[in-house]
Amino acid sequence: MKSVVFIFSAAILLASPGAAAQSDAFAEELEAGTADTSASATNDPWEGFNRKMFAVNNVLDEAIVVPAAKVYRATTHKKQRKGIRNLLANARAPFTFVNDILQGEFKRAGDTASRFVVNTTIGFGGMGDPAARMGIEPHTEDFGQTLAVWGLDSGPYLYLPFFGPSTLRDGFGMATETVADPVFWLRTDAASYTRYARTGATALSVREPLLEPLADIKENSLDYYASVRSFYLQSRRREIANGQTVFDDLPDIGGFDDFDELDELLEEDLAEDDLADVLSEDDQ
Repeated sequence: MKSVVFIFSAAILLASPGAAAQSDAFAEELEAGTADTSASATNDPWEGFNRKMFAVNNVLDEAIVVPAAKVYRATTHKKQRKGIRNLLANARAPFTFVNDILQGEFKRAGDTASRFVVNTTIGFGGMGDPAARMGIEPHTEDFGQTLAVWGLDSGPYLYLPFFGPSTLRDGFGMATETVADPVFWLRTDAASYTRYARTGATALSVREPLLEPLADIKENSLDYYASVRSFYLQSRRREIANGQTVFDDLPDIGGFDDFDELDELLEEDLAEDDLADVLSEDDQ
């Protein structure tokens, strides 16, 4: 489920929980639709540094992000949280469109443009998703994925507090998109408020659905760092392949035989939101 992969990856990046090794072997694994998560297949030469940063990030996550996400859940309704997720995804559509074009995915670019127009107009600025009801399915692209499609190797795995797991390639892609964001260059009070609000809303909206699943993974995993690293690398492969990579070869972290169960949990959460929408419409 593409939406689940997107939410989980974003959560690892912001809370890790959201970018290992993608050398020549990665290209072969991507083409084959499999991934070797053994230590010998992981390009993590800075593992000592990365583990220290991972530990720091976990402290920050437990002290700041998790409590904030719990407050966010307690003070908002599921329908409101879904609307915020939709709004943030819609705001990112221009970046997805540009990367679709750069990757030569013109049909997907058309879908992105159509979704943006439909959801921005009749979807109340993006809080609703009427485009999905019309059969225009969502997807995401970023510049790190574009660089991968162009053939650039990922480079070493790198983990930094707040930014979470990444690679040199994906880190460069993220920095490029940050600099390309018009809001980054504006030095007005309104632009500053927009940056802070967007950052906070993104962190909360992607962390809140993962409170229980990530807690289970952390509790049952023999090596939480390695589990997060493996999942991130696998999810990036799937994103770059436009959803074609499978998760069957992920390590057993306990609690989940594989990540299909996690997909089902998140799918149920989203399905409950859709059901609430239908019941609300019926009541009207």
